[in-house]
Amino acid sequence: MEKLIILRHFLASRYRRFQSREQLESWQSRRLRRHLDWVCRNAPFYQGYMGKPLQDFPIMSKALMMDNFDQLNTRGLQRDHLFDIALEAEQSRDFSRSQLGDVTVGLSSGTSGRRGLFLASRAERLEWAGVIFAKLLPSLLGRHRIALLLRADSPLYQTVNRGRIQFHYADLTQPQEQWLAALEAFQPTLLVGSAQALQLCAQNSDRLQPQLIISGAEVLTPSDRALLQQRFACPIKEIYQCTEGFLACTQQDGVLRWNEDFVHIEPHWLNPEKTHFSPIVTDFRRRTQPIIRYLLDDVIEAGDEPGVFRALRSIGGRTGDVLQLPGASSTVTVLPDLLYRAAALACPEPLDYRISQIEATRLRIESDRRHGDIEQAIRAALTKLGVIEALSFEHSPRPQWTPSQKQRRVINLWSS
Repeated sequence: MEKLIILRHFLASRYRRFQSREQLESWQSRRLRRHLDWVCRNAPFYQGYMGKPLQDFPIMSKALMMDNFDQLNTRGLQRDHLFDIALEAEQSRDFSRSQLGDVTVGLSSGTSGRRGLFLASRAERLEWAGVIFAKLLPSLLGRHRIALLLRADSPLYQTVNRGRIQFHYADLTQPQEQWLAALEAFQPTLLVGSAQALQLCAQNSDRLQPQLIISGAEVLTPSDRALLQQRFACPIKEIYQCTEGFLACTQQDGVLRWNEDFVHIEPHWLNPEKTHFSPIVTDFRRRTQPIIRYLLDDVIEAGDEPGVFRALRSIGGRTGDVLQLPGASSTVTVLPDLLYRAAALACPEPLDYRISQIEATRLRIESDRRHGDIEQAIRAALTKLGVIEALSFEHSPRPQWTPSQKQRRVINLWSS
């Protein structure tokens, strides 16, 4: 029965067609209305919003969600009890224990400073599996060996382990030699992981020969992509999946696009030119833990490729990674993707680096080589933005990364 449910969601997602943007928005509007009414009837937090338009619902943050978690979820579950279950599973590394009835309990990584909870029912897990197969697999025919490289496993991910699809979880908290040897023995056809984990595979294994790579959870910079392309010579896709949902992925036309057949995105613009924004997410499928107008602290560069689903040019890191540098008359905001491109311009070959703002007018460049070229490229890019030239730089050896922590190529250590 579960296979049939997954197949139904696969077919619906793969073959649902919208002829125009107007048709999509009309369909979204009907789905949103039904979903909001259901949430208002079943989540105590939203009962006072029955019948109101989406724009009248409050902007949700992680702090607001965690403070009101008991009233936000529709199963009457208690936040503190859920944290105990999720932490016990994570500490024991036995993720089959992160279940409460048919609900899977998971923890976010806590990159933004506070760990969050996510819940998914059995029905939501099966739908997620069907949708992710439809978006990412070439087909359901043939056999696929999918390896997931992450800090923590979840019964949500194990949902894909069935039939012709074998699943392997590589536990990045274990010694590298251990998880890499198991991964080589599995020989994945599809390798899914953070940019950092994928780079470790590229640098330390000559036996892995995936047919498709999917990068998620961290920013995939041009330098990171060049390294993976050079080593594996196979298609590389991106996925934007977080606690708040499966938001975007590289679609069949090769463009990174929002998954607007199940999420509604409002832009919270970060600059007057409206080139970058933080997404406000409403997922009109999730019922166990409703996601309504959730403001993420990610930096997204808007794309302009034509299509029914809107495009993303890049996922550029966290708003806390935005640099604040002095201009002639005011502070200049520097978005991280500008510095990723400067580094790629300075060195077209794969490059390991991190750029940090450590004082108001001082940046640190950590890299395995070409510090001077990187500094020159950054200075040129910042001058065009109007940053004063009185910046100073310090040069350091390459950064030391650990798989249990997210790889952030640009960091604001001064004012974030």
